[in-house]
Amino acid sequence: MNDHDNSGKLLPITKLFPNFITLLGLCSGLTSLRFTFSEQWELAVIFIIIAAIIDGMDGRIARILKSTSDFGAQLDSFADFLNFGAAPAFLLYFWKLREIKVMGWMLVMIHVICISIRLARFNISLNSEQSRLDKFFFSGIPAPVCAILSLLPIMVGFQSHDLLFIESFFNTRNTAYYFLTISLLSISHIPTFSAKYIYVPKNLSYIFVSFFGIFIIFFISKPWITLPALSIVYICTIPISAGLYIYFSYKQNSLKQEI
Repeated sequence: MNDHDNSGKLLPITKLFPNFITLLGLCSGLTSLRFTFSEQWELAVIFIIIAAIIDGMDGRIARILKSTSDFGAQLDSFADFLNFGAAPAFLLYFWKLREIKVMGWMLVMIHVICISIRLARFNISLNSEQSRLDKFFFSGIPAPVCAILSLLPIMVGFQSHDLLFIESFFNTRNTAYYFLTISLLSISHIPTFSAKYIYVPKNLSYIFVSFFGIFIIFFISKPWITLPALSIVYICTIPISAGLYIYFSYKQNSLKQEI
């Protein structure tokens, strides 16, 4: 009798593992803030990137271990607020935006507010049903991607001798406009590609793995060229994803009307 009662009160430690990973990401975001305040820009960016990688892992691990919970979802949102809202905003402010004083601080607040709204909107959408088409698209730019994109000016600055044509574009004023645009795109309803439900044909899996391996090599050897290039490619896909969404929505509605 007692053994049966106790079994209902015990929780396998594997069920808590995704929360441990989320806390690791939270610590990464806090560490980024620490390096920001000491003006160690590269390390601050690296820890935000680590937080983004961890954010992509914890949810999937939770689903694999069948340990998803409301507590884990709320903890993940809090970590995302710090890692992709406060950390990149403070980093850009202390790196360059403080040169425009009040306007720079206003941009910090706008970014944090936008990320907060996006996360709140995302939490609400978890309890609502998605159409088949919506599963392939995000509404706006996801918070981790938004954080990486917002850091494009500072990453370009790390390799100014290789990316001089881009680095000269990101002066203080243009950086401010760019940061504001990325922040607003996070709460927009513009459809952007989601990789969650994208499948690779089996006969092309080896090619896909090979390209991914090449990307890892470039990422390790030339991160401050690879990440800006990837960010620019992602920005270029936004109008493509929006166009495809409109096209598939039109076809879907046409089929419904025929039926």
